[in-house]
Amino acid sequence: MEEKIEKIFGKNFKYKKGKFYVEDIPAEKIAVKYGTPCYVYSYNFIVQQIEKIKKSFSPLSPLICFSVKSNSNISILKIMKENGLGADVVSEGELRRALLAGFPPSSIVFAGVGKKEEEIEFGVKNGILCFNVENEEELNIIEKFGRKYKKSITCNLRLNPDVGVKTHSYIKTGKEENKFGIDLATAEKIIKSSKRYKWVKIKGLHFHLGSQIKDVSPFIEAIGKVKKFCLKVNFKPEILDIGGGFGIPYRPDDRVCDISEFGKKICDSLKDFGIKKLIIEPGRFIIGNGGVLIAKVLYVKRRKRKNFIIVDAGMNDLIRPSLYHAYHMILPAKLRKNGKIKADVVGPICETGDYLGKDIEFPSAPEIGDFIVVMGAGAYCFTLSSNYNSRPRPCEILVNGKREKIIREREKYEDLWRGEK
Repeated sequence: MEEKIEKIFGKNFKYKKGKFYVEDIPAEKIAVKYGTPCYVYSYNFIVQQIEKIKKSFSPLSPLICFSVKSNSNISILKIMKENGLGADVVSEGELRRALLAGFPPSSIVFAGVGKKEEEIEFGVKNGILCFNVENEEELNIIEKFGRKYKKSITCNLRLNPDVGVKTHSYIKTGKEENKFGIDLATAEKIIKSSKRYKWVKIKGLHFHLGSQIKDVSPFIEAIGKVKKFCLKVNFKPEILDIGGGFGIPYRPDDRVCDISEFGKKICDSLKDFGIKKLIIEPGRFIIGNGGVLIAKVLYVKRRKRKNFIIVDAGMNDLIRPSLYHAYHMILPAKLRKNGKIKADVVGPICETGDYLGKDIEFPSAPEIGDFIVVMGAGAYCFTLSSNYNSRPRPCEILVNGKREKIIREREKYEDLWRGEK
């Protein structure tokens, strides 16, 4: 079991003398001190992943913009900023978070299929690096605010290259039937008429194919389509933003994204393209396997057909299994000598779909009052959480070696109805 854990999560998550550790602190100790459910992140895992991606793409020295949507905690964003990353944001709220975390506006890219006028204005006023534009009407709004503030505004057209990837249908974003991007015919029309803009400067192109991509070939295919498009319309982009989506393993037998292969093949394919700036937007790759959710066992139901371990975390805290049928490895925080058990790990929410894992094979059976650890909970977990069933959101903890600190307070019940009348 220890080998399987290390294969996916590295040495920052491990068992020592029968207890599960996040870096050098037992998960059980964190749970007792801060209560459950709680999210816990490994500082050193995050930094190691940043270094991997920097090294892999080093031939083109890209601007690496962390995908704020994956984990938007201010302390997490500060780690990204301190390690030289920029920020990829998709809302004014994310932009405000990035600015609060200290990112220079010149390192922030504003994407998103449905930007409101006031969000665009906020980005223009703050002098962000660029907008990744989804349609012609958006360009007209950006032009309006450029005129108002007398600012030239860099824009990249988000192309929909109609390239498929092998991933869950909800997180495919590069096919023609998806809502994202501009079709090539419309993009050609926009580029050919771009001289009509005084303040909008179309300097680059952008595409984003989806999430959990473990094969580099869709990126190479999309880059090929971009090159062909540029040749056809006689456009020489200064910027190319290829998005993110670099996949990570959640199961021991999952295919692993070889980020060094991704970096080499993508950089090789762009050597002759002449761009001045490559932008990549990883999120899950950096932090996905750098976080866990710790929950407390409330009850155990043993039945002939199915066993249930009922914990104090539910689909409101971590919705990925319910939403995507996503798998998360789940482990006992303490190993007992009481035999194995196969069980569904379920929460307290009044939905049959409220589960964290199905048919989980525990090396030892958790008992009432024990803690379980849901692995791979660093990305798209807290950010997708809700107050369903009027449940306060969990706290978040950051661990660095033998030190830990709380980076988000647990919500109080009063927070649930604050602002209501």
